Amino acid sequence: MSKNGNASRGTPAAGRKHHRTRSSTRHDGETLAPAIRPTSSGEERTRKEVAYEGLLNLLLSGELRPNDVIMERQLAQRLKVSRTPLREAMGRLEGEKLITRQNVGFSPLSLSTEDFLNILQVRRVLEGEAARKAASHISREELQRIREQMVAVRDGVPPAGTDPNSLGRQLHLLIGQAAANPVLLSIIEDLGKRTRLFMRVPEHRSEVTDEHLAVIDALLRGDGDAARTAMEQHIDHLRVYILDKLSKI
Repeated sequence: MSKNGNASRGTPAAGRKHHRTRSSTRHDGETLAPAIRPTSSGEERTRKEVAYEGLLNLLLSGELRPNDVIMERQLAQRLKVSRTPLREAMGRLEGEKLITRQNVGFSPLSLSTEDFLNILQVRRVLEGEAARKAASHISREELQRIREQMVAVRDGVPPAGTDPNSLGRQLHLLIGQAAANPVLLSIIEDLGKRTRLFMRVPEHRSEVTDEHLAVIDALLRGDGDAARTAMEQHIDHLRVYILDKLSKI
């Protein structure tokens, strides 16, 4: 469209040339700033995931505690994201009931001991069944990889780059995936986050590793019933451990 409101005439090629000229130079010769390139959906998802994972890690590590107020500006700077994906991450975590909305903003969820025990009760049932179902489908190669890393950590010689705290989570998620039930996997992921949100205390490393190895060995044998029993015992021991910890605080 020209300045006097008449549509530009000419061949399609001319129209395209005119459009390119307008994108860079005004009729009075003043150069315009280049147009901002739209953000692709892939880039936007990446920013959202960075914000979500960063905030989730702060919650689960205990750096953000119940009654702390999540300060958007400072947190966005720390995670190196803009405030828009950060707000979307907070909305997602609110939907997952890991943070709660307060008068002054958001705060991490505060779980009671009763909440935690209820979570473990549900986990015992669901993850025991998931382990039983997974026995005939789970990747032996992935199990063996996790097993070797767990043994190395237990023996004090972890391979370079190994995150000891993530190995148990990897096992639980691998079992949930192998159970071939997306709803079950989603619940296992959610309750695992809630368990970590409540605990925020060092795990009894050698005992937990032995419990996980018992689950892995049963799965490697393809023994679903033994895998279920080992998983149930693992969660029972976690319950006893946490109650003992709480009794000493």
